[in-house]
Parts: sequence; structure tokens; C-alpha cells
Amino acid sequence: MEDVPVLGGLGETKEVSDDVRDLTEKVRAEAEEKAGKKFEVFEPVKYKTQVVAGTNYFIKVKVGEDDYIHVRAHRSLKNEVSLWGVQEGKKAECAIEHFQ
Repeated sequence: MEDVPVLGGLGETKEVSDDVRDLTEKVRAEAEEKAGKKFEVFEPVKYKTQVVAGTNYFIKVKVGEDDYIHVRAHRSLKNEVSLWGVQEGKKAECAIEHFQ
């Protein structure tokens, strides 16, 4: 039986698409500002989505050799992108989970 996403629930982990790469790049400067540093690398590797009034993206982003952050970005129904949160200190094996 195919998994049906639950409205408001976090979806399955997905491979990064060009659309998610573009979205991640749009929030990079704000993510660096929140983290208080510039990242040499800012490469999205996996993500999950949550359908709300628009879509929340929870993205695992590689920012160093073995360093990752989790970024929460929102795309509104009007296609406006904003950063809603950053979690630092993540590793490759860390699960992507909902956060505020």
C-alpha cells in the first residue's frame, strides 16, 4: 500500500531536486547570518516536506567535511521563500526531524 502524506505531517526523506537546491541557495545568506558565520560549502543533501499553508522544507545541508546543519525554509502559496530556522551541530547520520 502506498504511503499517503498526512496534511500537516512530515513526509518521507527525499533526494534533493534542482528546485530544493534553488530554494536552499535563496536562504543561504540568512542561514549564515543566524549561524554567525560564512559556510565554505552549502550543499543540500536530503530533505523532508510538510504541507501547511504553503510548504515547509526541512533540509539537511552539508557545510563542511563532516559538518551539517538542518534548515527550515517555507515556500508560501504565493511562492515566497523565507527561512524559519537553523539547527547547527548535525552530522550525516542525524535524522531530519520537525523543529521550530
